[in-house]
Amino acid sequence: MIRRALFGAFLALAGFGAVYAAHAQLGGTDPLTISIDPDYPRPYQIVTVTPQSSLIDLAASTVTISANGTVVQKGTGGESASVAVGGPGTVTTITVTAVNNGQTYTKSLSIRPADVALVVEPTSTTHPFYEGGALIGSEGKLRIVAIPDLRTSSGAQISPANLVYTWKNGDQVLEGSSGIGKSILTATAPIRYRDTTITVTVSSQDSSVVGQASVLISPQDPLLRIYENDPLLGPRYDTALSNSITLTDSEATYRAVPYFFTSAPSLTWQVNGTPSQTGQDITVRPSGNGKGTAQLGVSASSGSLGQSANSALSVTFGQSSSGIFGL
Repeated sequence: MIRRALFGAFLALAGFGAVYAAHAQLGGTDPLTISIDPDYPRPYQIVTVTPQSSLIDLAASTVTISANGTVVQKGTGGESASVAVGGPGTVTTITVTAVNNGQTYTKSLSIRPADVALVVEPTSTTHPFYEGGALIGSEGKLRIVAIPDLRTSSGAQISPANLVYTWKNGDQVLEGSSGIGKSILTATAPIRYRDTTITVTVSSQDSSVVGQASVLISPQDPLLRIYENDPLLGPRYDTALSNSITLTDSEATYRAVPYFFTSAPSLTWQVNGTPSQTGQDITVRPSGNGKGTAQLGVSASSGSLGQSANSALSVTFGQSSSGIFGL
């Protein structure tokens, strides 16, 4: 079987958290600000807190950083500190105090972490029992599903149907796909080598809690594999045939499976380089006497999108001198 370990499953999961802040200003400008990294922390994540100012000299100030009233760092300058935020729905209050020339400046920032996961569901070809996740085909249709976990300050989960979803393709906001309850984005993948990043920002309707997630949409080249189609057991999808095989029975049937095409391609079989027949299956049998080897190949083509792939086998047969024929 073509397994997930070989081709991978493009199920990209990303989660970020929510931030809201109270900004105290002096003369219309904040003398002291706080930046955090990441902007949207997940529950229990370590956040880097950095005090900043364009009005006071932090290098000549005594700067104290506290989390929920506990001092985590005290010194001079704008040195960063690491703070662990709490679980879902909890609030971590970061307070930065700078003392400069006898004046005290204070800034606070409240962080309520949240999770957002993105699941990518491409519409591309595989066999019906494929255990991996289908990869994204060039210009293929796909769904991206946002799974948020945003909570109130009491820890109650906010219904996903009541959240506001803002979808972006790169820097472009997808206005028609954004709005309350719009947790699913239906899109068309870019062409090969034109990767794009899809981002969703999820917020409560009062914007008190916000989460964000991003995923890279990267179309992959399609693949074509050959399997034995046993008359009793059916297609042997557990093992893809490669390189060379030996025909031990009087005849054998093989099945071609196209992977990661955006739509079902046309399939053409060749025997020793000569087109033999079209379709998913081919049955071969030796004719004549003696022993020999023949080349069995198959090609897949999706003309509208220019996708194509090939696969081939070297088939050794027993009592034959003239080769094999596709029936």
